[in-house]
Amino acid sequence: MTSLRGLLLSLRGWADRDPFIVFLCVAGVIFALYWAVSARHQEIDVPLSVQKSLSDDYEMMAGKKPDAQAKAKLIHDYVADELLFREAVERGMHMTDKTTKQRLIDRVRFMIAGAPADPSEDQLMGYYASHRDLYRAEPRLSVDHVFFEQKPGNAPALLATLQSGGSVKGDDFWMGHDLKDYGESMLRGMFGQPFLDTLKKTPAGQWIGPLQSTRGWHFARVRDRGASAMLPYTDVRDQVKQDYLAAQTGALVEQEVQKLEAGYRIKVEQ
Repeated sequence: MTSLRGLLLSLRGWADRDPFIVFLCVAGVIFALYWAVSARHQEIDVPLSVQKSLSDDYEMMAGKKPDAQAKAKLIHDYVADELLFREAVERGMHMTDKTTKQRLIDRVRFMIAGAPADPSEDQLMGYYASHRDLYRAEPRLSVDHVFFEQKPGNAPALLATLQSGGSVKGDDFWMGHDLKDYGESMLRGMFGQPFLDTLKKTPAGQWIGPLQSTRGWHFARVRDRGASAMLPYTDVRDQVKQDYLAAQTGALVEQEVQKLEAGYRIKVEQ
């Protein structure tokens, strides 16, 4: 407080002799504040809380934790979206509701990339051939299960009945009790990853349980398995076209993201 009073007295003294000096001092303070605010605006933070949220979303969708490469990709995509969002704001697109941020990002993507040209058949077949892993059907399981909302108290006796060929009456299940030819991702979404992992280790035809899932409790039997297989081009042509166009658009957007990124300091909290 004393130093501030002294500064003001000094400025008053300078003002009596040369008001222009006071003007320069005030202008300098304003410029410094503006520079600090602008520098902060040019910084993008990726705190640990955001990184955890990105990893949690990835794990929920993929059924596994992201490795180092996947984490780097998640952070890159987050920063890219943030850059595109800020570019959208700089272009005068104003936010109106909770979904506006993503809408603005999508709009800037389209403004940058436009509508890609319709690909030729040779281009589509070339994309299909070089991205074969995208068009491989996931492993599938056919599963019988008996569902209970609460863990049954006589579980060993119920399991013995099923294993000897008898039938057990459980609770109703919204998708039925005969889950024929379900992809692993669908089973994971319905019952959770631990439940799926147990089924994958279980020999076909063997009743096991009770197994806990995100829905309740189950006695389950894998009736049949289907291996991963390549999908014919004719069956997935429409998807190949969508993926090809998305890749073309993504390449153009990525070029613009790299240009925008050069004007920012990217800060990733460790």
